[in-house]
Amino acid sequence: MQHTSKYTELNITDGEKVENFSFRPLDPNQDVELLYDWMHQKHIAPFWKLNLPLSELKRWVHHSAEAEHKDCYIGTFNGEPVCYLIAYSVEEDPIKEYYDDKQGDLGMHLLIGPRSYLNKEDGLSIVRAMILFLFDRYNTKRIIGEPDRRNRIVIPILKELGGEVLGRVHLPNKEAALIAGEKEAVFAKLREKNIDVTIHTSMTVPGNELV
Repeated sequence: MQHTSKYTELNITDGEKVENFSFRPLDPNQDVELLYDWMHQKHIAPFWKLNLPLSELKRWVHHSAEAEHKDCYIGTFNGEPVCYLIAYSVEEDPIKEYYDDKQGDLGMHLLIGPRSYLNKEDGLSIVRAMILFLFDRYNTKRIIGEPDRRNRIVIPILKELGGEVLGRVHLPNKEAALIAGEKEAVFAKLREKNIDVTIHTSMTVPGNELV
């Protein structure tokens, strides 16, 4: 569907700490070298399996950006690009065959690019920002993730943020932990920890988005 792209800023206040995030639609031409660097990192390559030659990765990036059932984003943390995020419609994805899906479920794939941010504190902040962005952007009540079951950093973070492990699923390219994040549970965690969030969205340029 053809819609107006949106640039979103999140300010997350946790005690005296203020974290600034932003999310913008993927630019398949400008961002391919950034993704090339990230996909060849040792903490990413075994899970995404996209440590390809640049020419092949370019084709993959353009194919992803043009897909009608998903949207792709680059996220920054205090001005530095730190993550790649894919939001996809569960209704149009094979993942719906692996669990009892609900109408409006939104799927997500994510990665944290720089290895220095792959620690519990920064990782928690970045993944939390991605999830809050998706809830705001798509007005969904549940987000579905299916990280590789070997991922010992992302899975604990998703659980700490209010995610529930529905079980283990055998996908064509991996064995995954299927995790559901109910909006009410995620926001209950924010209230429990007295975390405040403000979100500002501005229009940018036309693009393909899910809603």
